[in-house]
Amino acid sequence: MKIILATSGSRGDVQPMLALALALQTAGHEVLLLAPPENADWVEGYSCPFRPFGTNFEAFLDEMKDAHTFKAAIIFLRFMRRELEIQFSQLPAIIQKADLILAASLCVAAPTFAELRGIPYRFIAFCPQLLPSRYHPTPTIRNHNLPLWLNRHTWWLDRKADGFLIKSIINKKRDRMGLKPIHSTIDHLLGNPVMVASDQVLSPVPMDVGQDTTQTGYFHLHQTDKLIPDLETFLASGSSPVYVGFGSMPKQDLRGIIRLVMEAGRSAGRRLIISIGKDANRLPTSEDCFFADKTPHKRLFPRVSVVVHHGGSGTTATAARAGVPQIIIPHILDQYYWGDRIHRAGLGPRPIRRSHLTAKRLAEAISESLSNDAFRRRAKQVAGIIQGQDSIGHAVRLIESEFG
Repeated sequence: MKIILATSGSRGDVQPMLALALALQTAGHEVLLLAPPENADWVEGYSCPFRPFGTNFEAFLDEMKDAHTFKAAIIFLRFMRRELEIQFSQLPAIIQKADLILAASLCVAAPTFAELRGIPYRFIAFCPQLLPSRYHPTPTIRNHNLPLWLNRHTWWLDRKADGFLIKSIINKKRDRMGLKPIHSTIDHLLGNPVMVASDQVLSPVPMDVGQDTTQTGYFHLHQTDKLIPDLETFLASGSSPVYVGFGSMPKQDLRGIIRLVMEAGRSAGRRLIISIGKDANRLPTSEDCFFADKTPHKRLFPRVSVVVHHGGSGTTATAARAGVPQIIIPHILDQYYWGDRIHRAGLGPRPIRRSHLTAKRLAEAISESLSNDAFRRRAKQVAGIIQGQDSIGHAVRLIESEFG
C-alpha cells in the first residue's frame, strides 16, 4: 500500500508517526511522512520519505513569550486558523495516489480530502483525552477533578465554541468541494474507528466514548543516536541526576525558569540535567548541572532518578517505559491530563501547573519523588508491562488486516 502519514505540531507530534512510518516501510509498504518543515533533516536521517507540511512550528513557538496564559491561547488559535488554510492548499497535490491516510495531531484538513478522494482514513490519537467522554473534560480545561456531568458539559461547550472558530472554515471549504457540512470538528477529525497510541496501563480509553477504538500502546522510536561524551562523563561523575526538560516550548519562557530549576535542584541536593535545546552550548556545565541539547530520551531516562517534564504524550510514555518517577509541570492542553493520570497511577507527586511553579514547590516535589518508595516500585512495575508490549507491531497488523 501507499500510505501517507500526516501530522503537525512539535517534535512530540512527529516522532511516534516516524516510528510507525518506519515500521510500515519495513513491512513492505510505500510511506510518505508529512510534517512541519523543520523536521526534514531528522526524518530523512532515518531514510524515511518526507514532505514538508504546514509552517515551521518551532519558529512559531520561538516568537511566543509563554505557552500557559490566555493570551498565548489566542495566539495559538490564530496560528491554527492560518495553518488550516495552508493544509487545504497543500494536501490536494500530495494525496492523489494514496491508498490510505493516517493522520494525527492537528491535521484537521486530512479527513475532508480523504472523503473527497474516496481514500480510507484513520486518526491516531496519542492521548485518550481527545475522545469525548464524561470521564475527562475537553483538553482546553485544566481541572481534572470535576464531576462527571460537568466533564460532559465541557464537551458541549466546546462544540458550541467550535462553530465560531474552526468548523466555519472547514465548512466553507467543503461547500466549495460539494461536500456536506460537518457538525463537529473533533468528530470529523477523529472519524470512526480511532487508533489510540497510548498505554492502557497509564490511561485506558473510557467506556463511554462514541467511537470504536483500539488502544495499541505508544509508538516508541528506535533511536540509533548515542549520548554525547560530555553527558556520559557527567552521568558517571556522581549520583544519578534529575532530568528537567519542557519539550517544544517558547524559548523566552524556558530562559525565565532555568534559574528557578537550578535553585530547586540545589535546594533538594540533587544534580541536574536541564534540556534546553540548541542554546545548551551557551551555558557552562558545572559539577551539579549539565545543560543538554536534544538527547535520546529512550537512552537517557533509565539512567536518571526522576524525570521532570511538561507532560507531553511522548515524554510521559518514555519516562513510564524507563521505570522512573515523574514530576509533570503542565503548560497547555492534554499536559494537564497526563499530569493527573501520572499522579493517579502512582508514578509521581501531584502535578505543578506552570503558572504555580516555584523553586520551593519543585524542590519539594523532587524530594518527595526520591523518598517515596511506592513511586519507584510502581514505576518499575509499569515499565515491565510497557516493555512487554509490541505497540508498533500491533498497529501494523491492525492496519494490514483492515486495509491490506
